[in-house]
Amino acid sequence: MKNSSIRDFASSKAARIACLILIFFLSAGLTGLVWLLQAPQNSLPTFREKFERMRDIEAQWDAEILSLQLGAARNYDAVTTTANDLKDRLQELQDILGAEKSLMPLKADFETYVGTVKRKDKLSEQIKASYAMLRNSMGVLPDAVAESFGHPDALVALPVTGKRMADLVTEVITGLVSFSASPTPLLRDTVSTRISAARKASQSVSPELQSSAARFLVQVEVAVQERQRGNDLILMLSAVPTDPVADQIQQKLQILEDQRSGRHTMLWYMVGVVCSLLTLSLITLAIIFRLHFIKLDKDNRMLQQANHDVEERLLQSAKLTALGQMVAGITHEINTPLAYVKAVFEVIKERLISEPELAVRGQTGDDEETLREKREEMEMLLDDGLHGIEEMTTLVRTMKNFSRLDKGHIESLSVEEGIESALLIARPQLKYVADIRKEFDSVPLIMGSPSQLRQVFLNLIVNAADALAETGKRGTLTLRTRVTSSDTVEIDICDDGPGMTEEQLNKIFDPFYTTKAVGKGTGMGLSICYRIIENHGGTITVNSKPGKGAMFTITLPRQDDKFFEATSHTESTNADRKLLQDA
Repeated sequence: MKNSSIRDFASSKAARIACLILIFFLSAGLTGLVWLLQAPQNSLPTFREKFERMRDIEAQWDAEILSLQLGAARNYDAVTTTANDLKDRLQELQDILGAEKSLMPLKADFETYVGTVKRKDKLSEQIKASYAMLRNSMGVLPDAVAESFGHPDALVALPVTGKRMADLVTEVITGLVSFSASPTPLLRDTVSTRISAARKASQSVSPELQSSAARFLVQVEVAVQERQRGNDLILMLSAVPTDPVADQIQQKLQILEDQRSGRHTMLWYMVGVVCSLLTLSLITLAIIFRLHFIKLDKDNRMLQQANHDVEERLLQSAKLTALGQMVAGITHEINTPLAYVKAVFEVIKERLISEPELAVRGQTGDDEETLREKREEMEMLLDDGLHGIEEMTTLVRTMKNFSRLDKGHIESLSVEEGIESALLIARPQLKYVADIRKEFDSVPLIMGSPSQLRQVFLNLIVNAADALAETGKRGTLTLRTRVTSSDTVEIDICDDGPGMTEEQLNKIFDPFYTTKAVGKGTGMGLSICYRIIENHGGTITVNSKPGKGAMFTITLPRQDDKFFEATSHTESTNADRKLLQDA
């Protein structure tokens, strides 16, 4: 009982719809997962690559600033170019962060990093300004030194110190060079002391030399000041914490990449799970459809069996209907030989009563010749009576064979004998409207259902009789048999009645279509004929034109294979019936 309920649910429409809905959602989910896996994930690698490239540019920028400060660079054009390139890279990375939501965790740290770079850029501008002033001062010093050495008093020893002014200028230049190479506090104090000594000593020289010395010492003081300021700016720039912030960004980038890798792995895992569920759902759907098809096949066989039973009852009903329509004529056909037999036996009875001596030979005075004539007359009367009885017997046997419900029993039969039987039954309807012309070709026996084929012949003959009766004049019914090939025989049933139109020919074999008046036809006769001939593996066609009569042509196979096919069909029908009984 439980298994039956499961099968009923599996074959139900609700189960199929539920399974299809599940498959639809699983397919949609699988499509979405595949799309996520195939969707471009280039933002994170692109950001990392551009960030690392920007860090390289920043390192190059720091080196160029240092080279500028140390005097290795002749100008600050390279520093400016690198700084502009660095700014472009920063803007590009900011655009990527603004466009990609997946990079939002980096935004705060990156903004901090941008702030540090901006501070470094500001210090860089100050270093460039200091460098410009230092360079300008250093450029003026050679002229100032030359001007100081050009005075004759520069080589005269001073009374206070005993040194010449040229010697003091040389000491100042030497100290400046040392301080420029290594701007330490000690060297700065040394230069400052020498500048003060040179300025004090210049008070005792000529005004011209004093003026030249003053200009020289001012430029030296500016150079020292800017060298010290540049050194302080370099130290401040080095103290800007860009590296820790950059390292923090790198760490978060690594975390995001690990998260993306884990998400990618999880997506593949989900794809595997969804594929498994989808496969299981498809297998379940296949099983559901299999059970549904088994149920449909069972129901179909039940319907086929029911249809077969209905066809058999319909065939039998058609037979009885045909017999019922011919009852009056058949009654007349039976009454005629019956009256004849009755009259014959009344004469025999009268003779036997009036001449009882005929029962005992030799008791009358009649001679031998008279007795012989009377005996011959009596034999003739008895023969006529037996002939009438034989006609009634034949007619009754034909009606019995025709009305028998044989359910398509297959056996060897003669087509021409079947036609003769149909003619005998239809004789009451034919004898007043048609002359019969037989063109039999002595065709061989075929395998088929005698009762069903006789029904076909009778139906076509009766239809021809009805058509001829509509003309109001006596016509001709032609019955023709011939062998068309080694495997088939052909039967023609022709009349010279009113014929049919093209529209009637197109519908002639449709169920419930009839050209007869209401109450005179059911419209099932030719449809049944078509089905019977089709079941026998043959064909039935009609050729007709208005006013030219009609010719029905039946082609039937005569191979013995038909017998085995019918036997197989009968066994299959019995198996179906047993299956239905078990169900």
